[in-house]
Amino acid sequence: MTPEALANELNRDPFIPLRLRLSDGRTFDVNNPGLCFVARLALYAFRAKPHDALAEDVEVVSIRHIVSVETISSSSAQR
Repeated sequence: MTPEALANELNRDPFIPLRLRLSDGRTFDVNNPGLCFVARLALYAFRAKPHDALAEDVEVVSIRHIVSVETISSSSAQR
């Protein structure tokens, strides 16, 4: 996965929720691309409560550990 490819997925219009599969077997769901920032080496995904302008915390996912990206329905998204 390259940062550019991930950014392209996050910038789709309309956005389709994504599930990232990581090299250690974990998955990470992205439901709101507006809370994500792609850097050269990592994806920074901020978590916030619905209708809250303040982020509660941030998850940092190494780009090199993303082995696949798949679209998911918003009803099956977990994070």
